[in-house]
Amino acid sequence: MPIYIGKAITALSIIAISAYIWIASEEFPANGHQVPQFTSGMAMFLSLFLLFDAFCTRDNSKKIEVDISYASNKQFLMFALVLVYVPAMFWIGYFTSSFLLLILGSLIVGVRSFKPIAITVIISLPLMYAFFEFFLHAQLPQGWLI
Repeated sequence: MPIYIGKAITALSIIAISAYIWIASEEFPANGHQVPQFTSGMAMFLSLFLLFDAFCTRDNSKKIEVDISYASNKQFLMFALVLVYVPAMFWIGYFTSSFLLLILGSLIVGVRSFKPIAITVIISLPLMYAFFEFFLHAQLPQGWLI
């Protein structure tokens, strides 16, 4: 598939999703529709530039190449990890799932040294605890572990 068709499909998909968000946000109470409509309107506006660029720079010689290697798809693995992280907060607890997210996320993105991972965990978990518990007085999800 030529690159310009891929750009056009992407732009039209973003416009369709933004239009859905615009319509769905009409039902929000107390002017809650303003930020979603502004954001989706800007996304539609910027997608029109992408759509215009797709057809102005029409070049059939450049094709979309699909790469199925780990290096080119690790962002999808991180996305899947975050999708597992959210329900895991309620099953095993916020701090345990955050600990696992920090370690697994670091390994997925390519950090192989133990020292930076340990420093990140040692600094960020107490800071998150202090911020949420003492400053915000938030009751974080607790599961069968902490």
